[in-house]
Amino acid sequence: MFRKKNSNDKTKIRTKLFVWCIVLVLMAAIAIADVDHGLAEANLWANVSVAQIGAGDSRESIFHEGMIPVFKCEENFGVRKALALLGSICGKNIVPSPNVDGMLAFRQLTNVTFDEVMDAILGDNFRYVKRGSLIRVYTKDEYNKIMSDPERMTYKVFTLYYISAAEAMNLIAPVLSSAGSIQGSSPAENIVPTGDSISAGSGGGDTMALNDTIVIADYPENIVEVEKMLKQLDVRPKQVLVEATILSATLTEGMEMGVDLSFMAGVSLTGASTTSQVGTTESLSTSTTTPISQVAAGTRGTPLETSGFASVGGSGLRVGVTSGEFAAFITALEQVTDTTILANPKILAVNKQLGQVYIGNKIGYTSQTTQTQTSTTQQVEFLDTGTKLSFRPYIGDDGYIRMDIHPKDSSGTLKTNDIPDEFSTELATNIIVKDGQTIVIGGLFRDVVVTSRSQIPLLGDLPLIGVFFRSTSDSVQRQEVIVLLTPHIIDEAKETNSDARIDDIRRKKFGTKDELQWAGKARLAEDRYATAARYYLEGDTEAAMNELNYVLELRPSYLEAIRLKERIIGETRPDELDSMERILLGDIEREDSDKWRR
Repeated sequence: MFRKKNSNDKTKIRTKLFVWCIVLVLMAAIAIADVDHGLAEANLWANVSVAQIGAGDSRESIFHEGMIPVFKCEENFGVRKALALLGSICGKNIVPSPNVDGMLAFRQLTNVTFDEVMDAILGDNFRYVKRGSLIRVYTKDEYNKIMSDPERMTYKVFTLYYISAAEAMNLIAPVLSSAGSIQGSSPAENIVPTGDSISAGSGGGDTMALNDTIVIADYPENIVEVEKMLKQLDVRPKQVLVEATILSATLTEGMEMGVDLSFMAGVSLTGASTTSQVGTTESLSTSTTTPISQVAAGTRGTPLETSGFASVGGSGLRVGVTSGEFAAFITALEQVTDTTILANPKILAVNKQLGQVYIGNKIGYTSQTTQTQTSTTQQVEFLDTGTKLSFRPYIGDDGYIRMDIHPKDSSGTLKTNDIPDEFSTELATNIIVKDGQTIVIGGLFRDVVVTSRSQIPLLGDLPLIGVFFRSTSDSVQRQEVIVLLTPHIIDEAKETNSDARIDDIRRKKFGTKDELQWAGKARLAEDRYATAARYYLEGDTEAAMNELNYVLELRPSYLEAIRLKERIIGETRPDELDSMERILLGDIEREDSDKWRR
């Protein structure tokens, strides 16, 4: 028994020793594999500067914030090994093609990025392409063959919002490859009727109503570049709000003075009536006898008369003296006319687009007459007179605006032969002004001084008494046009301050209402509506309804009163709102339209 027991113990011991031997062999194999892998990686890392790698250094400590402090290689180090080393340092999956080989042209790089190291390793003989998480490296010939493969080509549709398709096609063309193509949508109708009729120009017909669109077919990398370009090109343009003040002033001054004399009721040399009576247009004598007939008839008295120096029946100071056969008539008149035309428009124009404002009158005239045996045709044209301002802004990136400006102020008349005459003051200039500053264009003025004198020779030049034998007329006319422009660069539509302009319109509306006759229907309706609105705000809906009923009796189409009445009914008696005649008519019309559709 004892011997058998010892034999079993020895067998168990041998078994355990055998198992432990197997375990030790496996552990040794694993250790050897780890050592081989460590040696392989160490062979790579050994090529990086030893000064940068300590005993506890890791990849993160070397490739920190996208920078490699030192990338140092042995002499005659291969490209494939360098790519493997770079991939190990940066954690990249770099896969070179079988034909990628050669030696590095450098030994050390300092403070470089991954892309910079790749460019240094590959040089001019190799290219790489990023596809997902892989970086594939090719020879130059392989790369060109792959990149020019037509099967890689794709297409993309771009919708444009601010730039036209034609402009986009011109600007994108340099980015496309030789095999790429681009097509754009047809241009939109851009004719805006500016003549006498709104029917001028084209209505568009069945032209494309969508935004401008371009379709590009090219390699993916080129389409990506196009997309980047369009993000910079297709942006909302800026606008310029121009506050214009146009002042046209005309000052006319005139001075007339003359004396008419008549002695012994003389007959005028024309054979017509003699000097007019004081304060009337009737003559002292209505005889039409000529001076020769008078002498032949033996009429007594010596004809002596001065006329035409005093304005009979005119305005101003008129003094007349008559005594027997003596009459004197004196006139003196000074006229001052001051005309001022002020326009204050606000014009919003897109960058580089034309903005115009015109306030004036169109004078029609016949420019050409064509006559045949059966008909006569006349061509009528119009002369635009008044105040006109044209400008075109060019917005800079420093807050300054360059503008082409053409202000014009004109007036015109028609001659007896239907030929127009135009008097115009205008200028054209190109200026640069800062956003918000005011431009003053002055100096557009003209002075006309006219002095005329009518007299009897010699007698009119005599001192003191010469004034009885002459008349003088002075005329001074001064015209001046002043243009003030204040441009503002507008990024958002709310910067136009349209609410303030709407408030100005309301103020004008209220001011116009006050000018109406108090007994007129329009004035009564306005006043009673204001009373109804006040009652509604105070909470007295019954009094407000009474006022509104009276208003709608006066003006059934008063929109504001109808809206207020609907609001009050909806708040106080909502069940009666649908019974209003306007609502019922709308329901009937909708029912009829539904029947027709069915």
